[in-house]
Amino acid sequence: MVWEIVHWSALAAALVISLRLFRDLGDIPQAWFNVARKNMLFAIRHERLIVSAAVLSAAIALGTHLFAGAGIALVTHLSLIAITLMVGFPLLWIHVGLRNLQGKAEYTSIAEARAYLRPEESVIVMENNGACLAHPDNHVKRPHLTSRPEGLGGEDVVMTYCNLAHIGVAYRPEINGKSIDLMVAGQHGNNLIMKDLTTGEPIQQVYGSRASDGDGGTGMPAWPTFRMTFRAFEKAYPDGEVFISRITPFMRNPFLCIFDNLVEAIFLWAMVPHHNTEYLLFETMDVEDDRLPRKALVWGFTIDDTPIAYTEEFVRENGNLINVAVGEQHIVVAYDEEFESLGVFYNDTGAAVEQINFRGDTPNGKLPRVETVKPGAYWFVWVNYFPKTLLNVHGQQKHVIGSKGDQAA
Repeated sequence: MVWEIVHWSALAAALVISLRLFRDLGDIPQAWFNVARKNMLFAIRHERLIVSAAVLSAAIALGTHLFAGAGIALVTHLSLIAITLMVGFPLLWIHVGLRNLQGKAEYTSIAEARAYLRPEESVIVMENNGACLAHPDNHVKRPHLTSRPEGLGGEDVVMTYCNLAHIGVAYRPEINGKSIDLMVAGQHGNNLIMKDLTTGEPIQQVYGSRASDGDGGTGMPAWPTFRMTFRAFEKAYPDGEVFISRITPFMRNPFLCIFDNLVEAIFLWAMVPHHNTEYLLFETMDVEDDRLPRKALVWGFTIDDTPIAYTEEFVRENGNLINVAVGEQHIVVAYDEEFESLGVFYNDTGAAVEQINFRGDTPNGKLPRVETVKPGAYWFVWVNYFPKTLLNVHGQQKHVIGSKGDQAA
């Protein structure tokens, strides 16, 4: 009787623990389970402890069954199979399927990239000291994190990408001057959550700060990124390089080859309806804002504590050039027709800008890019994290306060 109690208690504990691990860290299960953010953050912080508890409980159940004859064979065997799948899937999905390329990525020449990309395909660009790197959405989606061993023009810069949010953000992987290693941890609110391996803390991509420090806490310094078409990138940066995601060759590692193809198939199955309809794969949003369709693309950024977003359509309808003041900071939002790129720049010239190209060159000098811009983000994700966003502020509005009532249509 004692062994029966131990067996069934251990089996029940293993099932409950593994189910919660599968729900909170499995990523895909959020399509069916309503996962609270606090539960997911707990699971990320204590992943090893949770896995160890599930494995230990399952081992006790198996041991009492094999050596003491406890339990019912069919129920025990099916339960152990379910536990193995529920524990194994999150570990394989996150640590193998979405293994990141921080400090390990290889980039290819434009000539080679032409075989993989359409001319009109959008790429996310970051540059520094003559080094220019492009990241097509469809290629950076699987690793989520990518950077070269040699960095970007002498700087350690990592591109982070969330396919659900259509957001690519470059960061210097450091907080308070200390370098950190990152890994993909999952998603919540349709946005990537990373894990700082130095502390075990989750980091929401749109904020770049550790969860323990709060959304407005000191985070990784953002690096300016912008979008343009591949054909424009080729014209603007003929010596630039492009990230192309590769499937592991079968002869090098059959397991990784099969798993990489499986991950690509899952992304194809899930992301096509997500990108092409108003349907949400994960209904984990806290804010609904109908000022724009859910999947409208916005160039969102923050100045001090004021969030602002522009659509390309609005900028183009207003002569491709908007001068606006956010508090004491003057900003230029401009669309370059030739290079098919929308840029957001700081304007410290003391006068309104009347002419500017996609690089930020003006008759009065070169303007620096606003580093907090999330170029081409889905509106429903941006406004979920920045609900007081000012939308399409017209250039004639010289002072933006940042309250809901000051939003411009």
